[in-house]
Amino acid sequence: MPNVVLLMSDSHNPKISSVYGHPFVRTPHLERLAASGTVYENAYTPSPLCVPARSAFMTGRYVHEIEVFNNCKVIPAEHPSYGGVLASQGVRTVYVGAAANLYRNPFDLGFSEMPRVKRTEPSLTTSFVRNPLPRRSLNRNYGPRAGVWQYDIGTVDYAVRWLKETAPALTEPWVLVVNVQPPHYPLVALPEFWAMYDGLGDLPRYGPDHPAAQHPYAEDLRYYFNTSEATEEDIRGMRQGYYAAVTFVDRQLGRLLDALEQSGQLDQTVVAYTTDHGEMLGKFGLWWKHCLYEDAARIPLVVAGPGFAAGARVKTPVSLLDFQAAIFEA
Repeated sequence: MPNVVLLMSDSHNPKISSVYGHPFVRTPHLERLAASGTVYENAYTPSPLCVPARSAFMTGRYVHEIEVFNNCKVIPAEHPSYGGVLASQGVRTVYVGAAANLYRNPFDLGFSEMPRVKRTEPSLTTSFVRNPLPRRSLNRNYGPRAGVWQYDIGTVDYAVRWLKETAPALTEPWVLVVNVQPPHYPLVALPEFWAMYDGLGDLPRYGPDHPAAQHPYAEDLRYYFNTSEATEEDIRGMRQGYYAAVTFVDRQLGRLLDALEQSGQLDQTVVAYTTDHGEMLGKFGLWWKHCLYEDAARIPLVVAGPGFAAGARVKTPVSLLDFQAAIFEA
């Protein structure tokens, strides 16, 4: 019976990776995973928004079934999680890292262990009014910055230690879920990663004037986030920061793969990389997610290990719910 390791990032557009064809963004460890496993070319999120997407994945149910439609967590839903169900069946389930974007108190979800998880109080989003539509400012914070991503590095440090020290001694099967925040905003980066993309901060191929960008909902989103504030310099800088963050996440995947190899567990472990939703990254003048354009709705999904063919690429559309079912199958 194989074990499972999942690395889950936040807001990763799959097109921004070498595995999915980007010409210069470096993701060598994702390539390493793909060479030994399967790339799902048309994987999708249940919702292009954090809490609905992660709640759907956690419960294995579509958003309309759990009625978690937005990032408001005032009334937590009471649906069982995959971590709790598997734990009740004798599987050690370990959830490491941030858990803010979940539909209820994470410590009520039933996971066997939840290290480095902090409970967040229920939050109320107050910008639901549509007439008049409220406005926010686009987060144009980008650039090299020492000391960022330290929480995420600590999360992967913990997971590496767990794989090397705890997992080999377990007699029951286990599932380890590792959560990191990048490439989510703000698009600041450790100088090492920022420097990898010096001069490569480009502009989107399609801007807000493209015919496909004229849907009224897209117009509302541009107004809501005040995206016209972004200058060409901002756009290039934000995209450079995003590229740097993607490569940082890839480095963390490499650390997990190395730990599995060094502890002799790689061959009997299903290893997966995915995210909660995509990122528009300036395409059609849009940033963040919040829409059903391809860049916001599509996600990366690469899985290797027992039951997954090496070097395969699958065009059949799948979703996060399919991978959740694959955890149970494993």
